[in-house]
Amino acid sequence: MKSVRNFLYAIIVAVALALPSQSKAQISLNSYYNIDWQFNIPLSNSFSDGASGWGMNFEGGYYVTQDIAVGAFMSFHTNNEYFSRRTIKLSETLSMNSDQQHQMFTLPFGVLAKYRFQEADFQPYVTMKLGACYSQFSNYYYIFMSDQNRWGFFMSPEIGFNYYPWANGIGFHLAIYYSFATNECNLMSYKQSTLNNIGFRLGLAF
Repeated sequence: MKSVRNFLYAIIVAVALALPSQSKAQISLNSYYNIDWQFNIPLSNSFSDGASGWGMNFEGGYYVTQDIAVGAFMSFHTNNEYFSRRTIKLSETLSMNSDQQHQMFTLPFGVLAKYRFQEADFQPYVTMKLGACYSQFSNYYYIFMSDQNRWGFFMSPEIGFNYYPWANGIGFHLAIYYSFATNECNLMSYKQSTLNNIGFRLGLAF
């Protein structure tokens, strides 16, 4: 999983460096790109409900009308939670007493539809994202590790704004989001039927 995260970071850095700078409020009035740091809070998650800032988001779109854009997105996040020493049931006849470190990695991606309320330097908007979500649940205990990979459907409404204070093609992006995914976790004695999260994103707008 670490190699996957490193690969994703490399892709996002390469995209950011490849984006040209133009002498206007955006790279193009018909398109937009956001690269964000992401803070995420799981809701009612029995496997890992620790808030975390270990995430990033990338998205881009094209305005098919003055205010409506369609595009694509990809983000990834890692949430961790530590459990103090307790008895872990490994099978019907085997148990072990140990502390645990739970790690939940999620990678949603897909398409989006966006509506901005005005075409100006300050652009408030609402967005709906739909797609797929890959998740990996990992449980580290003593010298052992158990994990489980799952795929699910992903949906995320978002509100926020892009702000372009200078005429150099770079601005700021702030968003608040809720996300829902149908990924299931059935790892050892921990069961989770869906993934629900809230969070915010802060980054650069192009």
